[in-house]
Amino acid sequence: MRIKFTGTGDGRGIPAVGCKCKLCTRAREEGGKNHRRRVSILLRNGTETILFDTPPTIGEMLNRERIFDITAIFLSHKHFDHIGGITEFEYWPKKIAVYGNMSVLGNFEITDKLYEQCKFNVLHDRETLKVGQIKVTPFEVSHKVPTFGLLFNQKERRIVHFNDKLGLKLEEFERRILRKSNIAIFHTPGFDGGTDHIDVVNVMKIAKRHPTIRFVITHIGHKNFSHEELVEEVRPYKNMIVAYDGLEMEA
Repeated sequence: MRIKFTGTGDGRGIPAVGCKCKLCTRAREEGGKNHRRRVSILLRNGTETILFDTPPTIGEMLNRERIFDITAIFLSHKHFDHIGGITEFEYWPKKIAVYGNMSVLGNFEITDKLYEQCKFNVLHDRETLKVGQIKVTPFEVSHKVPTFGLLFNQKERRIVHFNDKLGLKLEEFERRILRKSNIAIFHTPGFDGGTDHIDVVNVMKIAKRHPTIRFVITHIGHKNFSHEELVEEVRPYKNMIVAYDGLEMEA
């Protein structure tokens, strides 16, 4: 399985409209790895392509990457930065499977055209389904609204994506699936506190206990460091990677 980080910013993205903070100013002037679209990933295995979350700029990204075939879309929760681009799929050339919990599927307007183009499916906590050769297991993570993380599994290669997880520690089930994973993805808008998500400092602590797992931090926000500063901060942890828009990894 191969992952592409199509967006790695927080709910506003960097640069954000109207924001003159240091990170946004630098992103406007220099671009590069400090320019972050709102968060999403593509997962591919040569046959299937899975899109996890549809931020508002997803159409721009799909056009730029020339992506014309998506097997399934998974939506983590109903916040706009994760589903704001779903209406782009009103115009997708063929019917596409869309998965989410009842909270997300019941909280955006399904237009007649979108309903025609998408086959909506309800996800249930810890109920595994198959997308071609990839097994996908949703699991509830603590957040302000009902939210699913996803565990992807193919031929003993496992990727666990914790999405917008609240709090500083893992629950028992989360620890159990982490131990069997090759890659773990965390959303860390802040470096050391300052947000209601897990932060970089606490992911460092988890990574230290699991040196054989590769940890990726994404969903970087305005209460965090620049890309270059983050890379320096995590350098002592050889198994930690700072995601940037366009990063690709093999599981």
